[in-house]
Amino acid sequence: MSLRVGIVGLGRIGGGVLRNNFVQAAGGKYDIRVVCDVMPIDHVAYLIAHDSTYGRPPFTVDYEGSDLILGGKKVHYQRVDRRRSPPEKDSFAPLREFELDVLFDATGTASINDFRALIQQKIAKKILCTWNVAGCDISVVFGVNHRNYDSALHDVISASTCTGNAMVPLCYILDKHFGIDYARIITIHPALSDQKVLDGYHPSSQLGRACAVSIVPTPTNVGKSTALVLPELDGKLDSLSYRVPTAIVSVIDFTANLSRDTSREEIFELFNSYAAGTLKGIIHCEYGAWGHQKASVDYQGTPYSAIVLMEHLTLSNRRQLGVALMHDNEHAYCSRVLDVLGVLENRQE
Repeated sequence: MSLRVGIVGLGRIGGGVLRNNFVQAAGGKYDIRVVCDVMPIDHVAYLIAHDSTYGRPPFTVDYEGSDLILGGKKVHYQRVDRRRSPPEKDSFAPLREFELDVLFDATGTASINDFRALIQQKIAKKILCTWNVAGCDISVVFGVNHRNYDSALHDVISASTCTGNAMVPLCYILDKHFGIDYARIITIHPALSDQKVLDGYHPSSQLGRACAVSIVPTPTNVGKSTALVLPELDGKLDSLSYRVPTAIVSVIDFTANLSRDTSREEIFELFNSYAAGTLKGIIHCEYGAWGHQKASVDYQGTPYSAIVLMEHLTLSNRRQLGVALMHDNEHAYCSRVLDVLGVLENRQE
């Protein structure tokens, strides 16, 4: 029986997972029974059918009453308050009738208590979320630690973050074969929906500046996200993000002090081996096209968690490594979320 899934939050990630579910398989890879957001249903259908980044989907989109109709399949739509009512109010009670195996939460607004309450109220058997909510049972990066998921132990599961999914495979390879003494992670990330189009108030003052005219430095938790999956790196990673006025594809500039000597050739061979082997489909080694380097837009719609720009890989003094990588911060991450749902499906109690 296909995994029964509900989605709360139809922003760029929740909507992307919904879209990709119907792109990957006619009628849907998983049985998405209900989706929730604050918008009227006609707005939801409109945003699925007309996407400024990825264009129109390869399936029909319509709605009827309180049902979306995606590729001919009906998916119930439930309007909910994404700000959350207190858990004891059972505000998600209408979802109980769908007998969900997994509720996928892409709002970024819930606490661990919210999630525990949903399970206690039998809204869903498992919760999967798109950020490292404090107190989650496990943070899963597909390709690296997904085999650690235990249905009997893990009820609230994080799918980490887009940058976490990009960095963890790379750090896993490097730390396993060379050891990492220290690393600094710089992400150059497209503007996000919480930023202001024009200068205005934002709890984080720099994100209140007009996003189209500035490069905005802001904290990022990618170092902590990586250490949650690779605890041996805790305290060894620093990170900073720059938001830039583009729509999609993030760049990561990674510098590390390795624990042993190596060569550029050894690292090339190692990355190529993983890209063709155990991390196939997760990392990709990019050498350009016809001798020319690509631009970030060329990676739009790619499913890889991390695309290593091999020509820009540097090594100094046999231990000081520099790696540049790109990833589609929406499509690739949504692809990994669907992979994690597959892990949950295959290990149902």
